[in-house]
Amino acid sequence: MIEAVTDATELGRVYDDVLEPSFPPTELVTRDEFVAAGAAQDLDVLVARADDDGIQGVIVGAQHGSGVLVNWLAVGGGTRGGGVGGLLLDAGLARWIGRDGVAVVLGEVERPDVFSAHPQHGDPERRLAFYARRRATVLDMPYYEPPLREGMERLRGLLLVVLATAEQASAPRLLTPAETGAVRDVLLGTIGRAEPGDDETARIYAVVDDPAGLRLLPLSDYASTPLSVADR
Repeated sequence: MIEAVTDATELGRVYDDVLEPSFPPTELVTRDEFVAAGAAQDLDVLVARADDDGIQGVIVGAQHGSGVLVNWLAVGGGTRGGGVGGLLLDAGLARWIGRDGVAVVLGEVERPDVFSAHPQHGDPERRLAFYARRRATVLDMPYYEPPLREGMERLRGLLLVVLATAEQASAPRLLTPAETGAVRDVLLGTIGRAEPGDDETARIYAVVDDPAGLRLLPLSDYASTPLSVADR
């Protein structure tokens, strides 16, 4: 069974049992922040439950204007490989792309040419293959995840992938103006505007706002997409 969760106690269980074991601190907000955002429904938290009410996995998304960003998708260690991740992704995408005015659902995926497999946090190669089987595509642009906790650096080496679009057209292609606007909405809601002197962020928006259009590529071509690099 997959259901939305807003209860603070249940959100705490989701964090403790699934999210915290699945992600390094650089890729996860604090427990208090997660519980507060989920209870306020700023984060949309969908949980897969077993027959005994145990939490098998979770997908979490947040809407920013006409775009939705999947913040986390994780399955408990004892459940991996059983199809729960695919069911959660299908449920989340159907829920979010079906919302009025949503043009794009995006996700963040570690680049296998940057990140190595980790015994607890998973294998980027396998994760990329998981999304490729579900016809995810990748934006031809640099990207970083903003710091999720105080004192942390920007997380580079991530791909910004397209998990679903209202248009449902395959890659390679250019995004439609509505899709590009949705990508921009997500960026404004997460990394924010490029401040004076922040050339790294300015480069991201320069690609998004290029009059020639924003390119969408098959996920298998991810290595040709540019890395976001820190300003010197």
